[in-house]
Amino acid sequence: MADVFISYARSDKAIAARVAKKLQAAGLDVWWDADLPAHRAYSEVIERNLDDAKAVVVLWSKTAAQSQWVRAEADFARTAGKLVQAAVDESIPPLPFNQIQCADLKGWRGGAGHVGWSKLQASVAALVSGEDRPAAKPAKLSIGDRLRSHRWSLAAAFTIVLAAFALFLFVERPGSDRKPVLAVLPFRTLDAQDASLVAGMWEDTRTAIGRNPQLIVLGPNTAQQLADKGEVAARKAADYLLQASVRTAGDRIRISADLVRTKDGEQVWNQDFDRKLDDVFALQSDIAHEIEGRVRGRLAEKGGVMPQHIATSGDVYALYNDARSKIRKRDFSDEAAAARLQLLQVVKLDPNFAPGWATLSETEQLVPPSRKNWDTSNHAEEYARKAIDLAPNLAAAHAALAFALEFKGPVARAEIERAVQLDPNDFEAITWLGNARAEAGDKKGALEAYTRALQIEPLFWPAVLNKVSALRDVGDRKGVADLIAEEKRLGGDYFATAIAIDDAYDRGDLAQAANLGAGYWATGRKEGRTVIGLEMGDVLLKLGFIDEAYVLGGPGPEFRKLLWLNDPKGVEVIESHGMDARTFFTLMPLTENAARVYVLSGRSAVLADKYLSLKLPLTQFSTLGGTDHFLYSAPIIAVALEKSGHARDAAELLNFAEQQAQAGRNDSTPIHSVLLARTYAAQGRKELALPLLLGAVNRGWLPDPPLLQTDLYNDPPLAVLKGDPRFEKARQSVLGSIARERAQVNLDLMRRAVAAS
Repeated sequence: MADVFISYARSDKAIAARVAKKLQAAGLDVWWDADLPAHRAYSEVIERNLDDAKAVVVLWSKTAAQSQWVRAEADFARTAGKLVQAAVDESIPPLPFNQIQCADLKGWRGGAGHVGWSKLQASVAALVSGEDRPAAKPAKLSIGDRLRSHRWSLAAAFTIVLAAFALFLFVERPGSDRKPVLAVLPFRTLDAQDASLVAGMWEDTRTAIGRNPQLIVLGPNTAQQLADKGEVAARKAADYLLQASVRTAGDRIRISADLVRTKDGEQVWNQDFDRKLDDVFALQSDIAHEIEGRVRGRLAEKGGVMPQHIATSGDVYALYNDARSKIRKRDFSDEAAAARLQLLQVVKLDPNFAPGWATLSETEQLVPPSRKNWDTSNHAEEYARKAIDLAPNLAAAHAALAFALEFKGPVARAEIERAVQLDPNDFEAITWLGNARAEAGDKKGALEAYTRALQIEPLFWPAVLNKVSALRDVGDRKGVADLIAEEKRLGGDYFATAIAIDDAYDRGDLAQAANLGAGYWATGRKEGRTVIGLEMGDVLLKLGFIDEAYVLGGPGPEFRKLLWLNDPKGVEVIESHGMDARTFFTLMPLTENAARVYVLSGRSAVLADKYLSLKLPLTQFSTLGGTDHFLYSAPIIAVALEKSGHARDAAELLNFAEQQAQAGRNDSTPIHSVLLARTYAAQGRKELALPLLLGAVNRGWLPDPPLLQTDLYNDPPLAVLKGDPRFEKARQSVLGSIARERAQVNLDLMRRAVAAS
């Protein structure tokens, strides 16, 4: 394990070499990428050594400040409390690193007496010896930095009012272990024109209060449903309710707020605020004078977090808030795509509004390419880093960066940990913390994070489904039952249906899964359709209910039904979009479905030309959509190449796919055997393909549309097996299983479900 890791831009290699040499001469074990083994993956070695090092030396220059690698490594080191930085030219480090001590190595040629070198060497020695291990602390902006060129919005100012009062009343006494649960109900307005402003005030108030780690503040979805369901439901979910109404008249605004204890209905606090709309600074000053001192005194006992806000104009704020409310629904429909366009407008109108960049980064990941004119470029990391540069202590920005990095590696883990530290009630960030832990193999840690997220937002469906998976991973069936019971208690009974559908699907009881989903849909209720639709789509396709899957299975591109039916018009629609070849071969399951239709419709040459036009080495092509995507699609592409007179290219593609599939043979699931069987079949190696395929079918495997259709006759790689009695037996076994399940589906219920959609 190296003592010191050196991060630098390629143009600064000479000075990095001098730093490494001097530190080694001092008896330290130093790692920099000149030590990178040729046979190892670049990012794998970088991340391991970055994680292991006791001190990380970052050499800043104009070029280094523009390097995503250097900034990522510096982010990680700063959060881990082991950053030592030095400037090697006239530039200063970028935000937030310019707020941390930085040695000056300009003009240093390796001499031991240089002041900047002495400072750097002393810092490294202290960290390596363990004498200096500072905890990572948020960098603080000066008052001038916070206020320069901006105006506080009315929503931000009023947020401080309610945050302060709620914190003042809620902070628990010493010795109390249980955190009170607060529901900040949606604010009411009597004027529809104020709806967007008021909704933003509600969201920011809830978020600001939630930053106090001594409270559990329920998330927006749960708060909205509690408001819809009435007082009885609210009493079950929270200890206290915070409510407010807003009215404007001319240049005046009146805000009436009250705090109610649910166990006895007692009004703990209420107050009216009358202010002028055009003097927000005065409003902020009044709040600070009346409340801040008392609240700070109460918070100091347990270290509560003061609410912080970032100013912008009212118009930008309203647009941002509307987009944020759309994204929060997580329905991936037209609303999400519309939110992305709104957020692009937000950052155009106010390039310094950090929350806009953070939410845009998240949205970039959530909106599928079909909703972005088939643009597969991803700027999520760029947007998240922009948000961090503007607001180093914005939790949402750090969470967005972790999301952009797919929760993989030490930098992503450090970013999501920092986000949760900054905002301990951000249910989405806590859910992503669970994802990062799951990615690292920490099953118990992932389960703990999902449980925390659901304490705050019990109706956040990604956290619910992730917790179910985590409970199954650790074999806790009782935990699943308890989770279902809790969701029902809070009004989320549709989660019980979604979990039951998933259970039935895993058992192979497709009919029950379909009937459960159709039964819910037929009720006409809408709040659970997103999560149930996610579970329903694959079930219905597997059973051959293509029309029903198109309606009930959630949003998707318009041509998907044509591809499911193997209709050549489907690929014609794809071509009409002008989709480039790289995008075509990146998207799963588009590639698998469209490639199949190209071959079955006699247009193999078109598919082959698309593939050949990329001119990518197989090592790069295989990573476009991930290993599974490659193994599903490669045999079909190879068939198209063979049929089009490109036998050598087909053989190279199949040989590479075989190596990839063989590398995963320790995966005992039937699908892995099927993927290898399809590769062998496309190579013409029937006697290797058939035993693998038959073994999978005998273990109960059924094809999983939309990746593989249930009729094996429709899979081009398996065409060479047609006519062989063993293949015919396997095919009939699959079709027979599907037919038996389909016969048990309640068709009347299915019709009513479609009619209710």
